[in-house]
Parts: sequence; C-alpha cells; structure tokens
Amino acid sequence: MAANGISTLANKQLRQTAKLNLAAAKRQQTYDITRLPTRYSANNVVDNPNAGGLAAGRPWISVT
Repeated sequence: MAANGISTLANKQLRQTAKLNLAAAKRQQTYDITRLPTRYSANNVVDNPNAGGLAAGRPWISVT
C-alpha cells in the first residue's frame, strides 16, 4: 500500500482527483480538472484525450 493511500481508492476518478489534490497542495496552486486531456468518471474515460489537441505545459493549473 502506498503511504498516501491513493492506490487503495475505489476507482480511477477518485485516484486522479486525489493525485491532483496532493500535487496542488504541494505547489500551493489550484487546478481546473475540466481542462485535463483525459478525465475519468468512476473507471471510465469520459472524454477523448485528443479531441481538442494537447496544450503545452500544465493548462489545468491556475496560479493563485
């Protein structure tokens, strides 16, 4: 088991959100999950990762 408990979460959506929350807390930034190239609902991908093309950098993070 991972020390942060992320790997034990029930589905991919919860794991993805937990990882982003942890990264944002470490960087003291916020993010907009709707801007990710791939998102999950439970264990299902809910959008096409290449539908809008990939943006350079980390477009889902907004600096606070």
